[in-house]
Amino acid sequence: MSDSRPIPKIYYDQAFTLCYYSELLWQKSLVEGNGGNLSLKLENNLFLTTPTLHSKSGLNETDLVIVDSLGNQLYGDRHATSVLFAHLAIYKNNPEIGGVIHSHPPYTCSYAFSDSIPSVPLSAESVIWMDELILAPYNMPGSQEFIDQIESLSRGRHVLALQNHGLITWGKDLKEAFWRTEVVESHCKVSHIMESRGASPRHFTYKQMTQLNDLRNRFLKD
Repeated sequence: MSDSRPIPKIYYDQAFTLCYYSELLWQKSLVEGNGGNLSLKLENNLFLTTPTLHSKSGLNETDLVIVDSLGNQLYGDRHATSVLFAHLAIYKNNPEIGGVIHSHPPYTCSYAFSDSIPSVPLSAESVIWMDELILAPYNMPGSQEFIDQIESLSRGRHVLALQNHGLITWGKDLKEAFWRTEVVESHCKVSHIMESRGASPRHFTYKQMTQLNDLRNRFLKD
């Protein structure tokens, strides 16, 4: 944009929330370098997002960017995240959500950087917050193929592992999206430890999965 404007002060509370979860991702080593990005839905089809080429640590409201639903930058001195349109595709397919997080959790990436991923949830938390984990085949980040893939695969889901890239999660707010990031990473860490021990996972019975799915549906309605 030719003449940048700082984000309006009416959005400072949302900016604090976004910066809080951005810092938390960095502190928990779920992102590295300038990797990862977060966004948060405002009113009137506006979205607050992290800038490109910036650590997820140390962000404040002056670093953030506001765009519209078409990706046009309205406020902010920096450029929006390079995968902005993937975020917007998720919001378009899931109008009820309020936050999206893209991260690079190491145990999740240890599977995503291969050809297989532990897809079946093994804990109550992973049933509720992760459900089935799928691995989206590699596409160049930011490319139209990548955006189209995210738009197609995000319907009816809340998490996606991205081959040779990382993880993307979403929820009714950034807290839910962050919880999903943590739960997926824990699921992949436990799976890795079990594999290193040569142990076989114990899967839920049909009855147990039915009960947990009912619990998840009640949680997600609240």
